[in-house]
Amino acid sequence: MMDVLDMIPLPFLATLALTYSAWVALSLAMDRHYADINGRGTEPSAVRRKRGRWLGTLALTAAFAVCVRDSGWGIGPVAWLGTMTAAALLLVLQLCYAPKSVPRTGKPTLWLALVLTLLALVLQA
Repeated sequence: MMDVLDMIPLPFLATLALTYSAWVALSLAMDRHYADINGRGTEPSAVRRKRGRWLGTLALTAAFAVCVRDSGWGIGPVAWLGTMTAAALLLVLQLCYAPKSVPRTGKPTLWLALVLTLLALVLQA
């Protein structure tokens, strides 16, 4: 009998985890979302803001590379945009209804993204 996870490609899961963690990092670098999570009147430090922007950009770039490697240049960028949209929708709903849970889900998702990306790259080689 086929398991549900057998039907979901590993590169898709890696890309979804990468894009979600990228959006989390980018949102924590913004004043509005940082204040929603940590209380009104708080702002991220300059170091945290810069780190969030770099991590978010790096994760989105890695997600693009995984999509292009998995699906080629014809479909990869389209899959990347779709996955970014799905991850952004998840984060928007989470920021609206449970903003305090964002750091608790963002960090583990980043580690999961790293593991899934390495697995996707190794198993595809």
